[in-house]
Amino acid sequence: MTIKIYGRKSSCNVQKVLWLCSELKIDFETKDYGGKYGGTKEETYKALNPNSTVPLIDDDGFFLYESNAIIKYLSNKYNYLTLENTKMVALRDQWMDWAGFTLAAPCAIITLNLILLPPDKRDPSKVLKAKEQVLTLLKILDNQLINNKYILGDEFSLADIPAGCWYNRCLKFDFDFSSFKGIAAWGEALSKRKPYQNAILSAPMPPN
Repeated sequence: MTIKIYGRKSSCNVQKVLWLCSELKIDFETKDYGGKYGGTKEETYKALNPNSTVPLIDDDGFFLYESNAIIKYLSNKYNYLTLENTKMVALRDQWMDWAGFTLAAPCAIITLNLILLPPDKRDPSKVLKAKEQVLTLLKILDNQLINNKYILGDEFSLADIPAGCWYNRCLKFDFDFSSFKGIAAWGEALSKRKPYQNAILSAPMPPN
């Protein structure tokens, strides 16, 4: 059964799901929802995801929203990137939530004020403040990666997916990564993965 993914490919949260599906080599189809495509406010969609957000998946009649929950579900279903050690599971979840909420928040402010809002509504001061926050957060990530190939160690894991999506967004915003040696090496490792190339590097920027 082909998994249906509702959401626009420019959304970092949608990209998480597309990336993992590509890693899994499973059949999936995308349906453009959210942003300029709309559809998330329709009652039929809200009946499946009352938050009116993307992504939403339909796995043979099983509907699930929240991107981190989705990729954990698919990881467990296909027994890919699963972890047995409870402490490693906790660390994985910690980094997934950190990237999905703590890092994502200022990145979203930058996206909003550089791209999505009409020019007369954009606030350069908010962009400047958010960029300072992002740089502080990237230092935290860099400290984790300075002695690790991937976030949890030598092996690629689900923890790398949310952070990898937002890292790519930061690249599009011309952040200076020259002082982040750990992130630079990690980013290079990610860029060699075909699923990352397919789902992340080729993805359009919002609102497309």
